[in-house]
Amino acid sequence: MSHKGAPGTKVKKAFLTLVVLALLAVALQSLVFSGASFTSSSGNPGNTFTAGTFGHTNSKDGVLMIDAAGLWPGASKTGTLTITGTGDFSGAYTLTKAGVVDTPAAVPGLSNALTLRIEDTTGAAVTLSNTTVAGFTTVSLGAIASGASRQYHFTLTYPAAAADTDLQGARMTLSLQFTGVAQ
Repeated sequence: MSHKGAPGTKVKKAFLTLVVLALLAVALQSLVFSGASFTSSSGNPGNTFTAGTFGHTNSKDGVLMIDAAGLWPGASKTGTLTITGTGDFSGAYTLTKAGVVDTPAAVPGLSNALTLRIEDTTGAAVTLSNTTVAGFTTVSLGAIASGASRQYHFTLTYPAAAADTDLQGARMTLSLQFTGVAQ
């Protein structure tokens, strides 16, 4: 004789299985799909930004600074100019030889004989450069604040020791460029 479980036992087992599966489904759902999402934002409307300006004025811009016509050995000619910072920032300035033309272009040209002395005379005179025109390249002028001015004195000299009959009637044109970089 075989004993088969009572019909109520099968129902209980099926019910118990369904309860376990339902609990398992709820547990899995809470593991897989639980989470939280938090977000927050704020704003500051009305912020405005503008670029500043930077520049300088040159009191002799586009004008002959030293008229050295008729310069002879042992003589000097001078000129001055003022650089004024403009805009919103101070700047670090340099003076660079932008070009030199010797006429005639024979070697040595007049630029090899003439010396160029550059001084900052804003306060006590400070020599920034003192070399031949041919040897001059660039000199740092330091910082110039917006609204501040600095005065520079230039001396072009034809040293007697550099006198050369081959340079009689020679000419030289020197172009200088002031450049500022905002600080």
